[in-house]
Amino acid sequence: MRACACRVFFSRRGRSAVEALFVVVFISILLLVAVTRYNSSVKSVRETALLVETANLRTAVNYYVMVNGKLPGSIKGLMKYADASGKYIEGEDYRVAILGKYVESMTLDSEGYPLDPFGNRYEYDIRTGRVRSSTKGYERW
Repeated sequence: MRACACRVFFSRRGRSAVEALFVVVFISILLLVAVTRYNSSVKSVRETALLVETANLRTAVNYYVMVNGKLPGSIKGLMKYADASGKYIEGEDYRVAILGKYVESMTLDSEGYPLDPFGNRYEYDIRTGRVRSSTKGYERW
C-alpha cells in the first residue's frame, strides 16, 4: 500500500506540531488583547491624575497669590514651604491659618520642577499664572 501524503502530514508527530502552533497563536492573541486593554486603562488613569494634579497646581497658584499678593516667579516655588508663619486668612465667620507647602506632594524632576503623570514638566505662564501640561495632546486641559 502506498501511504498518502496527507497521512504523513497528520501523523502523530505532525499533529502535535500543529497543535503547538495553534496554542502559540491563541496565547499571542490573548496577550495582545490583554496588553491593549491594559494600555487603555493606564492612559485613562493618567488622564484622571492629570486633571487632579493640574487642578491642585492651579489652586496652589491661587493660594500663593492670597498669601503673597502676587503670582509666583516659577512653578518650582510652589514646591517650597509657605512663608506665612502666623498669617491668617480671615472672613466674617472664619479664620484659616496658613501653614505648610503650597503643594503637598508631587513627582519632581532632578531640578525640582513638578512632572505630570506622563513624565513631562508642567508649564507655567509667569504673566497669567496659568498652569498646563507640556504633554502633546494635553496642552489645553
